[in-house]
Amino acid sequence: INIILTKDNNSYRSFYNALLHEGYRDLAALLQDGIPAVSSGNRKSSMDGMTSHGQFKTILCEGGVPQRPVVFVTRPKLVDAIKQKLYCLGSDPGWVTVYGMAGCGKTVLTAEALRDHKLLEVYFPGGVHWISVGKQDKAGLLIKLQNLCSRLEHDSTLSQRPPLNIEEAKDRLRLLMLRKYPR
Repeated sequence: INIILTKDNNSYRSFYNALLHEGYRDLAALLQDGIPAVSSGNRKSSMDGMTSHGQFKTILCEGGVPQRPVVFVTRPKLVDAIKQKLYCLGSDPGWVTVYGMAGCGKTVLTAEALRDHKLLEVYFPGGVHWISVGKQDKAGLLIKLQNLCSRLEHDSTLSQRPPLNIEEAKDRLRLLMLRKYPR
């Protein structure tokens, strides 16, 4: 922690996201109040210019997009196929579903597709929010939905309590998507 505190705010956010997405939610919850605020204005300007690789990486990290694995094999045809489907969301809002057997590379391919600067800049100007669901019991799913609500409401002026059940979380996410994140 002392080393991270000597670094910039992006290091703290990266550490927090790593804890959150690697199964250390309890530790991440302890650090959540200390996450440096990113105003929506700053995020927008960084997306508009895409001025640096560091800003781009920060946007992906804040959204929880997994980093490229140490052992990475490029599969450009499959990545391009996912990108094309994501580009279609610009004119036709909807969902892109990537499916396959466990361990076949769905996460790696999709995360790689999101590393396209143009795709994020033009079609996802507010950034992305990555959530892995997989097989979850109801308690685990509720925790994931609560975390997503918290991330999406990060710049809200009203501090809302976390949703208490899955139905409440689904309703809150539905409203957030319609009102705040229509794309």
